[in-house]
Amino acid sequence: MSQSPLAKTGVDLDRIRAAIAPALLARGVSPVEVIWTHEPLGWTLRITIERPDAWDASGPFLGAGISLEDCADVSRDVSTVLDAEEELFPQAYHLEVGSPGLDRPLQNEADFRRFQGLLAKVKLSRPASDGQRVLRGLLAAAPEGSVALLVDGKRLEAPYADVADAHLVYEPFASSKGGPARGPRKTSSNEPRSKAPRAPGPRAAQGASKKS
Repeated sequence: MSQSPLAKTGVDLDRIRAAIAPALLARGVSPVEVIWTHEPLGWTLRITIERPDAWDASGPFLGAGISLEDCADVSRDVSTVLDAEEELFPQAYHLEVGSPGLDRPLQNEADFRRFQGLLAKVKLSRPASDGQRVLRGLLAAAPEGSVALLVDGKRLEAPYADVADAHLVYEPFASSKGGPARGPRKTSSNEPRSKAPRAPGPRAAQGASKKS
């Protein structure tokens, strides 16, 4: 379900996660995804963050607690860290820091347990017991190594190993926790990695270095 730690370009995502972990912890946020991808602008390191304690008993937070200012602050801190770890990157890249948004990905079994009662969409590599490969329903408790959803009132269970992709689905009043699913718009700070200092942009401070 997650991207390989070692991308084809030689970027080791595990090393990147370890390098930026202290900077994220200092800001009181935790990583949701760290992705290395090629886009029209070139190579991009995309980091999505959230506040692990941003939870309201009346409903899910779905990425709440992360503002554009948070993204800009984390982007600057991470840039400083990665500037000192230039050997991690074989080429120039852009750094993008953002919140997971309302369709937060479910990255591991812990996420499935954490968001029980919320609406999710799960794609399976093999059909479930009813023949479906795409399940949309409320996350339910499941034994270790399995995931379960309540789909149209019916409980469907599948091995976690069969999960190809999964994310939360925003739909008002879809939660079984007693309140509407709430959350802010997705926010992000996109920072080009260039050796020359850049003036702050209208949305976030920018400027760092790139691999030459």
